[in-house]
Amino acid sequence: MTGPTDYDAIVIGAGLPGLLAAWRVAQAGLRVVVLERRVVAAQSSALAAGHVPQESTSPINLAVLRRTRAVVDHLDRVTGSVVSFRVVGGIQMATGPTGADILARRSRAAARLGAEGELLEPADVATRWPQLATQDLAVAYQTAGDGFVRSQHLTVVLAAMARQAGADIWEGCPAESIRIGDGQVEGVQVAGSVLTARRVLVAAGAWSRPLLARSGLHLPTKTFVLGVVILTGVETTLPFFSEVEAGYYAMRRGPASLLVGLPPTDIDGNPDEFSPVPEPTQRDRTLRDIRRRVPALRDAPVATGWSGVLVATPDAWPLLGRFGPPGLFVATGFGGGGVQRVAAAEGVAQLMLDEEPFYDIRAQEASRYDGFGGGGFEFREGPFYYGETSGTQLW
Repeated sequence: MTGPTDYDAIVIGAGLPGLLAAWRVAQAGLRVVVLERRVVAAQSSALAAGHVPQESTSPINLAVLRRTRAVVDHLDRVTGSVVSFRVVGGIQMATGPTGADILARRSRAAARLGAEGELLEPADVATRWPQLATQDLAVAYQTAGDGFVRSQHLTVVLAAMARQAGADIWEGCPAESIRIGDGQVEGVQVAGSVLTARRVLVAAGAWSRPLLARSGLHLPTKTFVLGVVILTGVETTLPFFSEVEAGYYAMRRGPASLLVGLPPTDIDGNPDEFSPVPEPTQRDRTLRDIRRRVPALRDAPVATGWSGVLVATPDAWPLLGRFGPPGLFVATGFGGGGVQRVAAAEGVAQLMLDEEPFYDIRAQEASRYDGFGGGGFEFREGPFYYGETSGTQLW
């Protein structure tokens, strides 16, 4: 076993952000260990739908989305397509004037970045996707380049890449607290002993806040739960689709199966007590909405379903990079967009290596909340995990 003073960096959390950062830091020659309270891909990183859009209204977000695509494409080449990016396209629909205005503004903003989609009239939607009911639509917005990656495959491959680069991964090893001394990070307390390192990255998702609280640091996050259900028995040729007002999304999972994502529930709950089963009322309401939108699904049975616990922030931006004392870094608060924006963790790794991040990470740096006292804040995360849908969303 590696001795307690042998590490240059400690990463807490073997989900997507932690493993990507660990891989990049280990590639640079640093001695890295990843501490995971359960097993690799034990929580939301393995449960995600895996949607990765390639269009955005934000230059920051667009840079991250495109870098995520590049990372997946690289892993596709070096693993013989164990991980691959499958283009599926996307369509968002609005049924009222507010939703229509949101999509129109999104189209204009994306066009300014050279990443525009196409606004469609209901008649155009009906022609292209006859399985969709369009009688109540106001407008739709199509993005041709949206893609899909299996999040569990991506997580496991990133773990393998990190190990290949020299990182240790300790499963069943929950971090107890961050050790801070003389105003800077000294390491992590684990099982009553201390692993020392001058760089510590907390990328433990919903468990980041309680870990840091035990260390006297308050992270401005709230948890929420997203559930999915799988409908089977109906062939569709639909792209990734969603509704602004209804707040669900759906995408093909297999030849005759459809994954349906539900709106958020269980705001600010205990991450150790959330139910892995989708909330029944939300599930039933969403199934009514989607069966109304796709009449062919009216009798499609629910094969299975699951839920994951995710993290929101006060301003809907993630918490990345430096936080608190020198040497402490975080990567959390993705609000349900952890797969599509996983490349942001590469920017955190670059900060850990004293390098310039590949994109302008400054507005997302967690240090903007240094000194946060642990007070409450309003939950603002809308169901935007499929893209930007509101004028207040900054991503």
